[in-house]
Amino acid sequence: MTPEVRKAVRRFGTAALAVTLVVTMPFVLPNGLRSAQLLASSNDPVAITDYRLDRLDSSEYQVAILEALANDDPDLAGSVLALADSRGVPIDGALRDRTEVAISNENSLGNRLSEMFEGALTGRPDSAAGLIGAVATDLTTVGDVRDIIIEGGAYLSGEDYDPFILGISVAGIAITGAVILSAGSATTAKVGTSALKAAGKAGALTAPLRRSFTRLSRQAVNAPALRTAVPLLKRGNVPAASRALSSSLNAKPLLRMQDAAANVGTVMTKQGLRAGTDMLKVADTPADLTKFGKLSARVGKRFRAVVFLLGSGAVGLGGILLTATSWTASLALWLAGAAYFGFRLLRLSWRIALLPFGRLLIRLIA
Repeated sequence: MTPEVRKAVRRFGTAALAVTLVVTMPFVLPNGLRSAQLLASSNDPVAITDYRLDRLDSSEYQVAILEALANDDPDLAGSVLALADSRGVPIDGALRDRTEVAISNENSLGNRLSEMFEGALTGRPDSAAGLIGAVATDLTTVGDVRDIIIEGGAYLSGEDYDPFILGISVAGIAITGAVILSAGSATTAKVGTSALKAAGKAGALTAPLRRSFTRLSRQAVNAPALRTAVPLLKRGNVPAASRALSSSLNAKPLLRMQDAAANVGTVMTKQGLRAGTDMLKVADTPADLTKFGKLSARVGKRFRAVVFLLGSGAVGLGGILLTATSWTASLALWLAGAAYFGFRLLRLSWRIALLPFGRLLIRLIA
């Protein structure tokens, strides 16, 4: 290849590069920058949520409201409506009115009392009101004592038992004592523990999250102490049983359970019990519970809508990691191309403008 041909090829390549940079800039720069920011803040649930919400169609909000109303959950419908309003998504006026009427009707006390009573008796919530009753019972030692007798008794008899319920009940008694000793500062952890137990009974925990807590529960409980504690609980001697159980608690897994429970309790005390149960239905790990807790503090009333629309994706990059990585790589290539083109342009400018001036300057000095 002759020098002239090589120069022509380089010039053509430079021109093609310039055209490519200009044409792709409106796509690569915004998407690449956003994706790079997303990957850099992969532990920031708010950034992940915003990224995903930007990609939702406006019709998905109306579908979510209709589904919530069909499932007799006006609170969720109101949360979706609040999220839509905060993001400038238009909602049909008739649907808005229907949601507001449903929220007003739900707030009636009379139609919830029987569900609360049933939840308190069985500890198995079949509704939000039932969950309130179940959690309220567990905020005392009543629910924990009941479940330790049932599950611990089954364990001692060699029958099938639920290690998750048993372990969380033992932890619940310990946290109840912590609430008393700390003058109430451990209340959110106790609310969270009670909610975890209620969700576990209702089958409302994800399988990975339940396995994680089951593993911690097995580590926290010491079987020999149960042989002493269960008969004491059956006789109503709770203080003596609590002292016996205290020797069965392994501190490290217990603290991990308490930390996760505190995140659940914080969401429930600030956003409502149903917000906490929504979170438990999609979280896969205790770390997810921490992220959801941070997200709840930032989005407030819109939290339930975010969880409903995005699920576990609200706090994780699953499903968009490849896309974000691809856009970030495209941005890196675009910047490399822009740097090369800039170098070629600078070199050309030097040859056109600076070199003649330099030669003239040398002649004048000489």
